[in-house]
Amino acid sequence: MIVVLGKNGQLAKEFQKIYKEKAIYLSSLDLDLTRLDKIIPALNKLCPNIIVNFTAYNNVDLAEENFNNILLNSLAIKEIANYSSSKDIPLIHISTDYVFDGSKESYTEDDTPNPINKYGQAKLDGENYIQNICKKYFIIRTSWLYSRFGENFLTKVVAMCENKSNLMGAYDLIGSPTSAKSLAHAIKYVIECNKAGNRDFGIFHFSNEGSISKYTFLRKIVSLLHEDINTEGIYIKKVKNSDFNLAAQRPYNTTLVSKKFSENFNYRIPFWEDELKLIIGEI
Repeated sequence: MIVVLGKNGQLAKEFQKIYKEKAIYLSSLDLDLTRLDKIIPALNKLCPNIIVNFTAYNNVDLAEENFNNILLNSLAIKEIANYSSSKDIPLIHISTDYVFDGSKESYTEDDTPNPINKYGQAKLDGENYIQNICKKYFIIRTSWLYSRFGENFLTKVVAMCENKSNLMGAYDLIGSPTSAKSLAHAIKYVIECNKAGNRDFGIFHFSNEGSISKYTFLRKIVSLLHEDINTEGIYIKKVKNSDFNLAAQRPYNTTLVSKKFSENFNYRIPFWEDELKLIIGEI
């Protein structure tokens, strides 16, 4: 039996659709991770065999000043790691490409993290707690996660296209768009491998194959939406990320190399454009 934290997020919603074995899904109403002293007692009552953590404080700009960033992305993770270690059970935790500074063309698991905003720093602190405390863990870093659920880059673009709003895309932000559906399937496979005895624990990168700019990603979304939404006449302006005047600095290029994941688990990772077509086809 597994416990999944972050019931209402886009990744958990995709995971619930495909994981049919016994699992308990907890939202922030079921377990408030900002109340650190409640985490271990709550998990003790549930007695899971595996913990899957999909929770995160994801507002990168508000994270510059909101203490919930530190609570949810690092201090709560420390408590979850302590429970995992005390019960000797695996912890699957989702992290981010923002642990890197974006100064390279691509990143492997062997590259040294160097976050340039407080969100990335808090996520890195959470990773470090897990590595220092747990024996059995899978830290999975991903990037540019989107789905048809909730608020993310894809759903924002869809809403703006429906409203016939003009769009702006940054040509100087590079990364690997990743569908929550593909990541959910990968996590299910990791759980199955763990049950079968493949326990090569550690940090893994998982992003859909390929690397593009946010501007190119935006243009592709709009072109694929055209079959269902009349996007004719919508203007897409190519801009710099600095034009958005955001509170938090963004890393320039956070392309993740997922070769370790695909080879370790003998797993084929889909190409970003194929996944985007699949998800837009479900909208």
